[in-house]
Amino acid sequence: MIQIINFLCYYFLIIFSVIGYGMIINMKQLELKKIDFGFLGLTGILILIFISYYSNLFFKHGYLHNSIIILIGFLIFIYTLIKNFNELKQNFLIALIVFSILFIGLLMYKNHDDFFYYHFQYTLSLINFKKIFGLAHLGSGYRNPSSIFYLNSLFYLPGIKFYLINSGAILIFGFANIFILRKILRYFKDKKYDFFLFMLSLIFIYINTTFYRIAEHGTDKSALILILILSIVYLESLNKAKKQTIIFLEKYYEKIIILIALIVSFKSFYLIYFVFIGAWFYQINKFWSIKKITTVVINNKFTYLSILTIMAVLFSIFTSTGCIIYPASFTCFENFEWSVSVQQTDYMKSWYELWAKAGANPNYRVEDPELYLKNFNWVSNWFNGYFLTKGSDFLATIFFISAVTIIYIKSGKQKITNKNNIDFKIFYCIVILFALEWFVNHPALRYGGYSLFVLILFIPVSIYLSKFKYDFFKLKKKLSVLLVISLIIFSSKNFLRIFKEIKKYEYKPLESPYFYINKNGFYHEELLYNMRDNFSSNNINNYIILNPKIIEKASKKN
Repeated sequence: MIQIINFLCYYFLIIFSVIGYGMIINMKQLELKKIDFGFLGLTGILILIFISYYSNLFFKHGYLHNSIIILIGFLIFIYTLIKNFNELKQNFLIALIVFSILFIGLLMYKNHDDFFYYHFQYTLSLINFKKIFGLAHLGSGYRNPSSIFYLNSLFYLPGIKFYLINSGAILIFGFANIFILRKILRYFKDKKYDFFLFMLSLIFIYINTTFYRIAEHGTDKSALILILILSIVYLESLNKAKKQTIIFLEKYYEKIIILIALIVSFKSFYLIYFVFIGAWFYQINKFWSIKKITTVVINNKFTYLSILTIMAVLFSIFTSTGCIIYPASFTCFENFEWSVSVQQTDYMKSWYELWAKAGANPNYRVEDPELYLKNFNWVSNWFNGYFLTKGSDFLATIFFISAVTIIYIKSGKQKITNKNNIDFKIFYCIVILFALEWFVNHPALRYGGYSLFVLILFIPVSIYLSKFKYDFFKLKKKLSVLLVISLIIFSSKNFLRIFKEIKKYEYKPLESPYFYINKNGFYHEELLYNMRDNFSSNNINNYIILNPKIIEKASKKN
C-alpha cells in the first residue's frame, strides 16, 4: 500500500510541476477568472520539452538535474495556488478529479511492444549521458526521436526511479480532457449551446472510450489527441473573431502555435501541419490587417519558443542520423562520422511505407516490395489485411458514437436562423486533403488517420446537431450523462485490463504498482557503457559520437 501512495504522490508532483511551468511563462498576463489548467498544462509540457532538449546538450538528466527542474515548477504552482486559491479553486479541483480518474490508466504491468525496443532505452540514454551523436546506429527506432522521450527523461526522480518515464502520454491525455471539460462547463454556466458544445462533447467521448489504454499511446496518440484540440481552437478563433480585440488574436495565435509545435515535436512528419498556420493567417486577415498579424507574430514569445523547440527536434534528428528530416534522403549528409547512409535511409523509407500499407509485419513480408508499392498494387491487400480489421472497427466506433449522440440528444424542430453556421470550409478541405495524402503515403491509422477521420465525421455531425432547438436544461443533463458514461467506460476498461494482468502476470497494483522491466530493457544502456573507451570525442566539443564500427566492436565484446 505504501508503494501505491508513493506512486500517486510523485504522479501529482509531476502534474502540478508541469502546470507550474505553464504559469511561469504566463505569469504577467494570467487572467485568473479565465485561467485553464488544461492549456496551462500543455504550455508547461512545451516548456519542459524545450528545457529537456537544450539541457541535454550539456547535462545528463540524472536525479539532481531533474529534481531541480520538477521542484521549480511545483513551487511556482504551490505559490500561485495559495496566493489565489479562491480564483483557482475550481481549476484545481477539476485537475485533481480528472487526473485521479485517469490514474488507473497508469497502473500497468505490461507496456506496449515498442517500449523496450527503443522508447525506454532512448530515455535511459538521456538520463545517463549528455548529447550523443549517431544514436541511429543502435537501431531503426532511434532514427526518429520524439520529444515525448525528452519530456519523460525529466521524470527520472529519486524515490520513484524510472517508473514514471512513461507518463508523458497521460499528461497530454489529462490536460486535453481538462481543456475540453472547462469549455463544456463554461457553456453550461452560460446556458448556451452551439456547434462547439457538440464538437467538444463528441471528442471527449471519443478519446476517453477509444484511447483508454495509456500504454498503447506510444509517440502517436498524443499527437492525434492534440490535432483534435487544434481543430477546436482553430475553428473557434475564426467564428469568434468578428467582435474581438487584438488581444483575442494574440491569445488564439499562442494556442495554435503551441499546439502545432507540440504535434510536430512528437512526430516530425507532422511538419505538414504548419499548413494550418498559413491557412489561419489567410482567414484571419478578413478581420485584421497583415501589419497587425505580423506584429502579433513577431512580438509573441511563443513564436520563438516554438521555433526553438522545432529547431531542437530537427537538430536531434540530425545528430542521430545525419539527416534533417528522416527518412527524406534529400535532407541527408553522408560525410559526418555518425551519418546513416543515403542507401539505408531510402531502404527505411520504403520499409516504413511497406509497413503502413500492410505489406509487412513482424511475421510477414511480401515477396516483391518494390512491385507491391507501385501504382496502388497494395490497395487490395491493405483493404483485406488492414481496413477490414482495424479500419472497419475504428469507423464502426466513430459512427456508433455519432449515432448514439444524435438519437439521444436531438429533439425539437429544425432551426430557421443561421445563428450556428460556422466558418469551417477551408479547414475541412485541408483535413480532406491530409486524409488523401495519408491514404496515398502512409495509410495506417496511427499515422494521422484517427484524428483526420474523426474530424471528417464529427464536424458535420456537430453542425447537424446545432441546427435544432433544445430545452437547455434537458440538453445539459443528456450531455452530462454521455460524458460521465465515457469516463465510466474508460475506468471499467482499465479495471478489466488490470484484472487480466493480475491473473496473467501476477501483477500486484497495490503492493507494487510499477511496470515490469526485464534485463533486455537495459541492453543499449549497457552497450553504451561498454563502448565508453571507444567513444570518439575529438570533433564536436567532447560530445559522444557513435558510428557503426564502434558499435560492432562493442557488441562483439558484449
